[in-house]
Amino acid sequence: MPNRIEASPHDHLQTESRRWWETNPMSYDWHKTLQAQEGTLEFFQGIDSRFFASSSFYSGNRPFEKWIPFDTLKDKRVLEIGCGLGAHAQLLSEAGCNLTCIDLTEKAVATTKQRLELSGLTADIRRMDAEKLDFADGEFDFVWSWGVIHHSADTERIIREVCRVLKPGGEFRVMVYHRRSLNGLYCLVRGLFTGKFFKGMSASDVLSFYTDGYLARYYTRRELRELVTRSGFSHVETRVLGQKSELLPLPGKGASGHVKQVFLRILPDALAECALSVAGNFLFAIARKNAQER
Repeated sequence: MPNRIEASPHDHLQTESRRWWETNPMSYDWHKTLQAQEGTLEFFQGIDSRFFASSSFYSGNRPFEKWIPFDTLKDKRVLEIGCGLGAHAQLLSEAGCNLTCIDLTEKAVATTKQRLELSGLTADIRRMDAEKLDFADGEFDFVWSWGVIHHSADTERIIREVCRVLKPGGEFRVMVYHRRSLNGLYCLVRGLFTGKFFKGMSASDVLSFYTDGYLARYYTRRELRELVTRSGFSHVETRVLGQKSELLPLPGKGASGHVKQVFLRILPDALAECALSVAGNFLFAIARKNAQER
C-alpha cells in the first residue's frame, strides 16, 4: 500500500481533507445518541457538555480556562484556526475579544455562525485555508487552534503563517496529536496485528489510518518544539494532555462500553491526569513571537 501522506500531491491531500471534514464534523456524538435537532441551542449545549466533560483538564469556572487566557483577551485581536462546530469560538467570543474564526469547510463556517447568532454573540467567521492566511502581517494578538493543524497537508506552512500574522510579542496556543501516547501505541499495535506494516505502511501511515480525518500527523514534544521554533517563534512550552477514555481502549458500545463507563466513573481525576500528563494523546504548546521583531 503506498504512503498516502507522502505519495499524494499537496493539493489532493488538502482537497480530500476538506471533503472528509465537510461530511464528518466533530460533534462528539460518536454513537448518534444526541436527540436534539442539529443547529438548535439544545444541540450545541449537548455537544459542549460531552466535549467539556471528556477530560478534567478542561474543567474550571469556565471550560478551558487552564489553557485559554480569557481574562487577558478582552478587546484583543484573536484568531481561531479551525472553528469546527464553534465550541471554542463561543468561549472566546464570550471573553469579549475581537474574534476572527477560520475553517477549511463551509459546514464549520455556517454552523459556527448559527451557534453564535443563537447566543447573541459575534465574530468574523470565514472559510479559509490556514496554509494561506488572508491577513496582514502582525494583525493578531493571540492565535488559538485545538486539534486542527495536524490534519493539514503542510502543518509547518500553517505555523509559519501564524507567526507572520501575529504581532511582536503575540502568542500562539495549539494542540496536535502526541506520538508517544497510549492512543498512538494502541494504533501501532492494531496496525501490527492487522498486517498494515507488512503491506508497506510506515508507522506514520498507520497512526493516520486509525485516526480521525483524511490524514493526521503525530509529534513528539521535541519534534513540535523544533517545528515551532523553525517557523519563527522564539519561545515554546509544551504539555501533554488527554481524555480519560484513552486509558481503557475498549469500544464505547455494548457490554464493553458499559465496562468502560464504569471504569471511567470510578477512576479518580487526579490519577487520570497524572497518567495522561505523560502518555495522553494531546500535545499542547504555547509559543511566543519575539517582542523585538519588526
